[in-house]
Amino acid sequence: MSFTRFNYDKCRTEKLLQESTGPGRYMLNVPGCGSKPTYFNDPQIRMQKWGGNLRKVRDGAPIDIDSDLLGITRPLTKDCISKEYPNKGVITSKKVKYPECNKATTQESRVTHPAWMYKDLEQDHRYYLPLDPQENVCMNFQNNLNTRLLERDFYERKNPCLLQEKGQPIGVFGNTKFPKATLNN
Repeated sequence: MSFTRFNYDKCRTEKLLQESTGPGRYMLNVPGCGSKPTYFNDPQIRMQKWGGNLRKVRDGAPIDIDSDLLGITRPLTKDCISKEYPNKGVITSKKVKYPECNKATTQESRVTHPAWMYKDLEQDHRYYLPLDPQENVCMNFQNNLNTRLLERDFYERKNPCLLQEKGQPIGVFGNTKFPKATLNN
């Protein structure tokens, strides 16, 4: 028996896997900054991707440091053996030496232009504005009206216009066309 469904097509399966794993592969396989990325020693710049890895684990991955910080590597027990071997399961790591850039890359406005330098200066804003800010303050139509109550209060009943043809009762028309309005006195 042959497989004729779309799910068993090899090209379709490969395309489906590419679409479903593509975002994760992009996050994992994003190109790096080289073998020795420059570490910016500036508190205003947040380190991302490889720049945040300041410690290296021997024969391991940075996730081992996270596991050690969460306490996953050591069981929580009241056993006395842990006193004999206090460093059992502790991850050994060493600091990674990156070339540092100590040049100030961000200019803090509070440092370069402090507020006390500008507090005594008069702020002159006496020029005319190009547009009048109060021009469209009031609406030129009535709004927020309860139209249901207005229609009820001002309702005027209108009697229907009944026309009469010769020999017919009022309001009944013999042909499909409406007759011309005639006034019978």
